[in-house]
Amino acid sequence: MVTLYNAATDARVGRISQAQLNALIDWMEEENSEDREYYLTSEDCELMDEQGVDPTLVEVLRAALGGCDDMDLRYELEE
Repeated sequence: MVTLYNAATDARVGRISQAQLNALIDWMEEENSEDREYYLTSEDCELMDEQGVDPTLVEVLRAALGGCDDMDLRYELEE
């Protein structure tokens, strides 16, 4: 499993599977191959939903936003 955090507050905001993380990585822009932080917007969630990205992943991301328009999201792989 993969834990998602609000990068600004370090608050845990959700958990996703490795497959869902791969979909998120494919969707988001990485600055480098070791990048584990992404800028997420509510518009990203809408576009992911429209393009058929895993609906459970989109739901987790929307919940992570918690009604905000955007956030920096980071992930950590669980051992």
